[in-house]
Amino acid sequence: MTGPLTARQLAGLAAGQGDADTIAVLRGGQLGRRRLLTVAAARACYDEPLVRQSLDLLTRAEQADPATVGAVLAHPPVTGWARAALDGAAGPSYLATLAAAAAIRAGLTFTLTLPRPADGVLPLPTVGAASGLPADGPVRLHGAAGELRIDDGADDHGVRVDTRAGRLRDAGDGGIDWQPARRTVPFDPAGVLVDDQDPWRDCYHRPSAPRLDDAGAARLDRLAAEAGQWLRDHLPAHVDALAGLLRSLVPLRPPPSGNPVSATSRDALGAIALSVPADPQTLALLLVHEVQHTKLGALLDLVPLHDAGGPARYRAPWRLDPRPVGALLQGAYAHLGVAEVWRQRRHEGAAAAFEYAYWREQTIRAVRQLAGASELTDAGRSFVAGMAGTLHGWREPVDGLVEAAVRDVADAGAVRWGLANLRPDPDGVARLARAWRHGAPPTLDRSPSTVVPAPARPALTVASGPEAAVRHRLLGGGGPHQSSPSDQAYAAGNSEDALAGYRRRLTADSGDVDAWVGLALTAHRTGQAAAARVLTRRPELVRALSHVLPDADPLTLAAWLAQPA
Repeated sequence: MTGPLTARQLAGLAAGQGDADTIAVLRGGQLGRRRLLTVAAARACYDEPLVRQSLDLLTRAEQADPATVGAVLAHPPVTGWARAALDGAAGPSYLATLAAAAAIRAGLTFTLTLPRPADGVLPLPTVGAASGLPADGPVRLHGAAGELRIDDGADDHGVRVDTRAGRLRDAGDGGIDWQPARRTVPFDPAGVLVDDQDPWRDCYHRPSAPRLDDAGAARLDRLAAEAGQWLRDHLPAHVDALAGLLRSLVPLRPPPSGNPVSATSRDALGAIALSVPADPQTLALLLVHEVQHTKLGALLDLVPLHDAGGPARYRAPWRLDPRPVGALLQGAYAHLGVAEVWRQRRHEGAAAAFEYAYWREQTIRAVRQLAGASELTDAGRSFVAGMAGTLHGWREPVDGLVEAAVRDVADAGAVRWGLANLRPDPDGVARLARAWRHGAPPTLDRSPSTVVPAPARPALTVASGPEAAVRHRLLGGGGPHQSSPSDQAYAAGNSEDALAGYRRRLTADSGDVDAWVGLALTAHRTGQAAAARVLTRRPELVRALSHVLPDADPLTLAAWLAQPA
């Protein structure tokens, strides 16, 4: 294969991990890409004096300490700023702050004058941030021998910062404050930046949190240390990936639910954004999930695994909206890591065993779709085959009740997705209806359904329906409060009562999605496997045919559609 990665290294990544040499290649690729983007962004506005001064300062810093400049330019938000600058949506001030940060860390003597930021806060990436800057006029930075002076040109309005110790040396009387960058060291002895200052860190589905207070920072540091220890004990290969690729942690505002969230962005690869969770085990899970995205993103910058773009036509088992092939690949690779974490924890009880079996099954279903995707390159097909090989090796048995519950939840998700996103060909439905009325077998020309555009619906979260009742009964005892009698009957194993209840509900309301899910699951449980397959794989076709044939029983229609044409 072409590119800096060998076939062996690509196979190691495909299996879900990747050794230290492989991670080093990905890390080098990301640094090289950011350097190129920085140069391109600077050239786009090179006529401005501040850009020329900044490039001169970066060049001096590079000559004095190349590793330090590399560490600053590897700061994840640089990508987002550079792209915005190339699009004309960002100015050169951020480049100046990068140059100043590199010069400070390299110990240079320099003076640089920048325009005052609108919010009065001047971040120096990887070093710290000054706030409370004077309302009028520019900001002057003067660095020398590990000390930084920030002022507005007046000697009595500035502050002096000991950049090596990360603290104020002289606060002055101008009202300027200094907040040093914080680091945590669970993976890399050099430390991982806790980025709660950079203005370009906001590139996620949730807003970033403001700067953590001292107690919050200490809590994150403790959780990160404990999560790092758990990963070293159980999944050391992921520690290698985190040590090599993780540059910063970006605290996010928690959602109203309080459930932990995490994210990565191609505009800041190397950063993991997350709301600070309650325990180190959850943090370890979030970190593995997101470092999988990071590895795959870095790999895609070196080796194309699929064609660019493409329609949103695939089912990601953890979402309710159609996804393009690239998004499905990202999700499958991330959940390969999630399943691996739960594989290590599967002996902790029924809940952990369920999570392992569930994510293993859902990732298998995603990889099965990817294996047939026409958009994959040859390297992409090899990569997907490697993922499939890893999943095939994870065949540890779990309790039978857990396996049955996982099948119910996974199949229910397929029914919901089909009803939400697929529309059968109206002419094909009409032909099938005519065949039914004439007592004939289903026609040969059953056209495939069309995936219809849908708004983004990130998570498949279900609080009702038979699968919710099953999951709650397995893990929490009894059905959830909002369960219907038919859902509770299904969860309790009273399949005939459940089936009768779902039939009644569909007679009253053919749009009852929970009832369609229940019909598919009870068909499987009552031995009507062929009808269950149709209801799971083509629920939209059965529903459309039921609308045309309102007097026909939906389960009987599904069994008829399962006949050989």
